[in-house]
Amino acid sequence: MLFLTLLKSLIALTFLIFITQNTSAEPKDCMNKLMSTHHSPNNDTYIHNLHLDDIDRNFGKDYLADAIYKVRLILKKVGCSKEDINFGKGPYGKSQSRCTNILRDQEHTRVCYVESNLGYFFLTTDLLDNINILYSRWD
Repeated sequence: MLFLTLLKSLIALTFLIFITQNTSAEPKDCMNKLMSTHHSPNNDTYIHNLHLDDIDRNFGKDYLADAIYKVRLILKKVGCSKEDINFGKGPYGKSQSRCTNILRDQEHTRVCYVESNLGYFFLTTDLLDNINILYSRWD
């Protein structure tokens, strides 16, 4: 009886390890997913879109946290895992992410620049409640 219980536990553990290893994509795979299958091999940039109706969180005036959340939604949409991306690390060490209004006091001109280990993202919102996320991979 004890042997059978140990055997079942060993099989379950092996299955769990197998699933965990196969569901997490490598960062390179995630970069390819972000570039989609519709790009030319010579392109290093791809545009993703979300609609404000797809956003279920409000970060108030923390625009950078909001931008990172939106990037995470795109990552989830294309099939990347949370472990594939690191927002604190840019190409030269610490990331230089920030959000700013191009025209002072004009909220609709806000642009966010988000660096990560996979590349960088520019986020803008148009006047029709669409969020445009331009992804460029590092060379």
